[in-house]
Amino acid sequence: MSEASALLDAKKILNDIHLKSGDKVADFGAGRTGHFVFPAAQIVGDEGTVYAVDLVKEVLEMIDGRRKLFGILNLHTLWGDFEREGGVRIAEHSLDWVFVVNNVWCVKDIGVLAHEIKRVLKPEGKILVVDWLRDAQNPAAPPKEQRMEAMQVEARFLKEGITKELDLYINSTHWGIVFNQG
Repeated sequence: MSEASALLDAKKILNDIHLKSGDKVADFGAGRTGHFVFPAAQIVGDEGTVYAVDLVKEVLEMIDGRRKLFGILNLHTLWGDFEREGGVRIAEHSLDWVFVVNNVWCVKDIGVLAHEIKRVLKPEGKILVVDWLRDAQNPAAPPKEQRMEAMQVEARFLKEGITKELDLYINSTHWGIVFNQG
């Protein structure tokens, strides 16, 4: 597990957002440890589906290897570019949740990300965004000048018709927000 992943209690966060059995979820930028997709797959159960979406094929191979090792049938790896409209091969309006965890800081255009999220979310779907606080002191953190404040993301999502539903206290190094499609 990476140091950044160790800072985030995925099970607690998923319980705090009320992820439930039967939900359909995609984690945009799932990362090599699949830190959120494995507990999400457990919570959503056999009636739910979790997609681990990443741009790096080796990352997906690592997640897929663990998935096979543990016999997890409701978790699927999917190569996709969530910074391109239509870049994630998931049916329109099919997901209950999209997660963007520790990736906002490296997204070039939040607007394109927002459009792709809206495309795959059901009308009542929700978005979990978790990322680094600008002032967090941690060797695993991205460069300070590349980090986005929560209110910057909120403002950009609002322009795309995505509204904040809930602020989450994550820890002393990360912020979290649950959004909906307004």
